[in-house]
Amino acid sequence: MSNEPDGSLLYEAITGKQHRLEKGIETPAFMIELSDTLLINVHIAAKRLDILIKDQEVFRYIGDLSFSGLDEEGKLLFHSLGINHVHFNNRNIRIDNPECKMSTIFVKLSLDKKRETEKKLQGL
Repeated sequence: MSNEPDGSLLYEAITGKQHRLEKGIETPAFMIELSDTLLINVHIAAKRLDILIKDQEVFRYIGDLSFSGLDEEGKLLFHSLGINHVHFNNRNIRIDNPECKMSTIFVKLSLDKKRETEKKLQGL
């Protein structure tokens, strides 16, 4: 890890490759490269994955997926100030965000619902 003149920080991913992160990004336990333009910062204690996208050679925070409510409430939380729209079932249902009011999405997970859906898909 080292500081750059523009305030960005050089950080090493698990592959050994270094990437420039914008100033203010929380140091992760480790960083995973998903592509040349997409990084995932893993925060184990916070039960959170930060999503970083590359812009002008610097990776910038765009959102996060939190697992902190999964144990207690069975919920995942996705947060981003950059949500353009959300779609479900391969774009059959779409919710646009033209007024930038949507920044948090909760997803309630249930094993009972999974079993019910599997039965429906199997025609039972």
